[in-house]
Amino acid sequence: MLWILFAILAGFFVALSDALNKKYLSIEGFVKMTVARTLGTFPFLFPIFLYLLLKKSAYLYFTSDFLVTTLILLSLEITATLFYMKGIEVSPLSASLPFLSFTPVFIIFTGFLILGERVSLTGATGILLIVFGAYLIHLPRINRGLLAPFKGIWEERGGFFLLITAFIYGITSVLGKRGLLLSDPLFFAAFYFSLLSLVTPLLLKVLYKVEILSFVKKNLKGVFLVGGTQALMCFCHMLALSLVETAYMIALKRTSILFAVLLGWYFFKERYIGLRLSAALLMFLGILIIALLK
Repeated sequence: MLWILFAILAGFFVALSDALNKKYLSIEGFVKMTVARTLGTFPFLFPIFLYLLLKKSAYLYFTSDFLVTTLILLSLEITATLFYMKGIEVSPLSASLPFLSFTPVFIIFTGFLILGERVSLTGATGILLIVFGAYLIHLPRINRGLLAPFKGIWEERGGFFLLITAFIYGITSVLGKRGLLLSDPLFFAAFYFSLLSLVTPLLLKVLYKVEILSFVKKNLKGVFLVGGTQALMCFCHMLALSLVETAYMIALKRTSILFAVLLGWYFFKERYIGLRLSAALLMFLGILIIALLK
């Protein structure tokens, strides 16, 4: 059951990375926050990729199918990360990150629309718990009307941006699984995250004219902390993936939404901590039901 420890640690480190990114770099804007989140992991992850490349004769994995899957996955992941960073830049962690729990909900609905898969009773229960949790996050708005907490998702822009992220993750989770099947879990994670850490900053430099070197020099501590904790997440993610099925690992990794609420209170003294922690717990239970019991 060692995978449980690694999956929970992955959830903790991704939440810690987000909190540190908001604390040290939100003043720089979401584009540079995205650079820090990706580029900062490179010195930690690239050596692992090289080691696995030599050890596993991994050049055999680089088929046309594998490369096309990776290319599509990269474009979606970069888009999702930009929305992700924008979300935590503009809103409290406890009011935005729990909306990542909607990823399995989107997967269920795309499965219904594309494949005709029916939603089971347990799956519907999980969806209801996640939706109710989303309602609770903005419950203090209820004095404006019964539907006001739902309207708060759009008014609190961070939650809306994280909903978009969750939708894209619903697609990338499927593509990521395909990448794993076309190669090897450990190798694919090391290769993919290393590639992401290089491609994303270069693309943002072209699109947004980001002066990467000056940004890193000015914010070396923040980039190191964000990149280091994100790399630790990747290590734990890879180790957990090598020990258990993807769906189980990703479900438990979503403990990140609980850690995010607690870290939001610790770092930023965010309000309604008890209510939002309860909401995040309901959403996490919904994720577990969908992933493990549907």
